[in-house]
Amino acid sequence: MKTNDLKSIWAIQSKDTSKSVVRDSISLQNGVICYAGFIRASLNKMFQIEIDESVSIHKNYLKRFHGVEIRVLESNNTKKDITIILSDNDLLDVFILFLEDLIQRLELTDNEGDVPLVVNQKVDYWGKLFARIKGELLSKERQRGLYGELNFLYTLLNRSSDPVKTVVAWTGPEGSNQDFSDNLTAVEVKTSKATKPSVNIASELQLDWTKLDSLYLLVVHIDEISNGADTLLKLITVIKGKINGNQNLLKLFEEKLDRVGIPIGEEKHYDDFGFIIRSKRAYQVQDGFPALTNDIIDNDAIHNVKYQIDLTACEPFELDLETVIEEMI
Repeated sequence: MKTNDLKSIWAIQSKDTSKSVVRDSISLQNGVICYAGFIRASLNKMFQIEIDESVSIHKNYLKRFHGVEIRVLESNNTKKDITIILSDNDLLDVFILFLEDLIQRLELTDNEGDVPLVVNQKVDYWGKLFARIKGELLSKERQRGLYGELNFLYTLLNRSSDPVKTVVAWTGPEGSNQDFSDNLTAVEVKTSKATKPSVNIASELQLDWTKLDSLYLLVVHIDEISNGADTLLKLITVIKGKINGNQNLLKLFEEKLDRVGIPIGEEKHYDDFGFIIRSKRAYQVQDGFPALTNDIIDNDAIHNVKYQIDLTACEPFELDLETVIEEMI
């Protein structure tokens, strides 16, 4: 099937005002019956794959990924349709390429029972491309920063006797000034390439210690390795495995990941490159530390100040990382 075939079918269907849902059947070379359809109420285009009612599909077989939704709909007493709906017309061209690839793979399928698995495999493969086009994947810089935060979270989970307290203390996803906070103790984690001698500070509040009992800056220097083993996906998977026994805690962690830009199930897209941690250095932010605070700025009209700190100037304030860990557990 060619791109113009689907486009032509949908163009003709969109002009049919006599039905709320218009469908045209498409027979694949191996006899699998599919349908191209148009939903008038929502103006959404869809593609359906007809399978026997007896084919086993999990009751929760419903997926969404970046402008596409997949459902299983009853067709009649003996058939059901795996229905793929495009909800974002800006993705039409890549949606058609996805369907052409799916159709090509379906035509190689001898067992109807394998159809749901084939759809899943193609969704996993194409989901990342849809996300990139939509600009919904985290940038490399944000991935790097998240890896540093989660590495520290994993360290705390390995040491703490209270995993709930530890996950709750990861407050960066809630928009707090620091990445981790417990009462009046806070830790800001900065992750940068191993060759970078400075760190970026996002606001005048990020290293403002004046209202806290203790504030620490943890600097994680890392290298990025193409096809490396220690990926963001692997770290997220390991953390989930560690807290999997507490479903409420696992849900909380997944909600926090969602807030930083990785919805549940989307971590699978973050396995292109791995990280090697070269060093971890901890500093106590206190009087004399090279940081801007509200008191130093002393001007109600100045906000959202961004600046860089040369880490060599922080050396007098360096302390053992163990001290920071003990404070947080």
